[in-house]
Amino acid sequence: MRKKVWFSASAGALGLVLLLAAALAGPAAGKGSGSAGATQGAKKGGTLNIAQSASDFDYTDPALAYGVTSWQVLYETCVKLLNTPDKSGQAGVQLVPEAAAGLPIISKDGKTYTFTVPPGKFKFNTGEPVTAQSFKHAIDRDANPAMNSPVVPFITNIVGLNAVVAKKAKTVSGVTVKGNKLTIKLTGADGGLLNKIALNFFCAIPKTMPVNPDGLAAYPGAGPYYIASREVNRQTILKRNPNYKGNRPANADTIVITVNTNPQQTYLQVESGQYDYDMSGVVPTVAAGLAQKYGINKGRFFVNKMLETDYVPMNASRPTFASAAMRKAVNFAMDRPALLRVRGFQGGTRSAQILPPGLAGNHAHVKLYPLQGANVAKAKSLAGGKCGKVNLWYAAGPTGTPQSGILRYNLEQMGCDVTTKPFQGFAIYTAAGVKGNDMDLMFAGWVADYPDPYDFFHILLDGTAIHETNNNNLAYLNDPTLNKQIAEANKLSGDARLNAYGALDVSAMTRLAPWAPIDNRNERDFLSARLGGYIFSLATGAMDLGAAFVK
Repeated sequence: MRKKVWFSASAGALGLVLLLAAALAGPAAGKGSGSAGATQGAKKGGTLNIAQSASDFDYTDPALAYGVTSWQVLYETCVKLLNTPDKSGQAGVQLVPEAAAGLPIISKDGKTYTFTVPPGKFKFNTGEPVTAQSFKHAIDRDANPAMNSPVVPFITNIVGLNAVVAKKAKTVSGVTVKGNKLTIKLTGADGGLLNKIALNFFCAIPKTMPVNPDGLAAYPGAGPYYIASREVNRQTILKRNPNYKGNRPANADTIVITVNTNPQQTYLQVESGQYDYDMSGVVPTVAAGLAQKYGINKGRFFVNKMLETDYVPMNASRPTFASAAMRKAVNFAMDRPALLRVRGFQGGTRSAQILPPGLAGNHAHVKLYPLQGANVAKAKSLAGGKCGKVNLWYAAGPTGTPQSGILRYNLEQMGCDVTTKPFQGFAIYTAAGVKGNDMDLMFAGWVADYPDPYDFFHILLDGTAIHETNNNNLAYLNDPTLNKQIAEANKLSGDARLNAYGALDVSAMTRLAPWAPIDNRNERDFLSARLGGYIFSLATGAMDLGAAFVK
């Protein structure tokens, strides 16, 4: 799922790690993007002053948080059974034991996983120890239908989970604790379970953490930091966990995150040192100037490839885009170069595919729709003069606002009557995630939860994962053939898996065209002169906050 991204400013399966690293190699991911030695000479203490321009977090509750920046925070506050290390590049996506004593014992049939959780290895900032029960509680809370957690589609194969979702049981029967052993039983083998377990949804939580459908803003943490306070739409403060004895970095004493700042003003404040970093990235219009002034990946301005796709989902449950022909028409009408230019220098690479290149196997460069500009004649032919009224949603800001104007013009060229509707930051996903909304198409972006194409197809396009709220299938597509193909491809591994999903990408965009993909984005970060220790984490798609330090 990993993670919805929005448009105000910038923005793995174990067997796929090497393939992912190779796919992301290149000028935008050089050694300056954050090497393993980035924290050498790191200083302890002080306060990081960080902004998140034009938005607040969607949630900070681990059962609900599903944004890049909210996961960036939870990476610092969570302890998980397995985690990814604070390293850049390939090393940063390899799973390592954290609260677990080691990798789990897996039964021969692949349906039972047993983790050993040494008690007392980690503690919450309150002093409560992390135990096997801390993880059992997290899974039960995720499954509770009152939480309506977006992780449920990932874990429906855990024995007893569906019974909890259906309100027929209070706890997940397939997750049990005996002493320091946590056992997870599945209905069938799942080669992606370890990657799922490393997601923030399965962060250890205190035994008294209540179910709250609105999510908890602040609560005890067992990671290097904990959320000391959160004032929604204003400020979130992280403090170093005094009980943390792990090996992850926690250089600053305090991290103050001020949200909903003005993007252009925030850029100037980072330049002057009033802020150290904007979690939303840089204003597109300043990227070229920053590269010229500071260079790329040399200390202050960083560019990194992401495992991400920006796209326009078209709501198949509404009349206008119920037809595949109309959805294909949008793919031909879209001016991808113009939309990408809005992102500015090193903004990304144009794409007309669902999967980013690292996950598409040998189908990574199939060109089904125009990448050089709009083909208005073809779009009009497919639309047949029947487009009618269209509601276009976007997140207002330096990227979203001009992009909405470009796409509106593209749609009008093929005969649509377009009404645009702006949203603030992550609010667009909350509204679009409600089944039955009146959105016809919108701007969206998706960073992989873990490096596996299943994360794009099952979460974003599988009709069996559609529910009443918190939907990620924003096309509201429920095609039985596609649903079956997704499940069949999930049975494969290695190159065969990547190639199968790559072929499915081509067939889905040819037959159904549920999206109009735009690009695969780069993350661009600008730091104040006083900030050191930059590491870009492929696992989170963002800078590692704990590794950063005040010089």
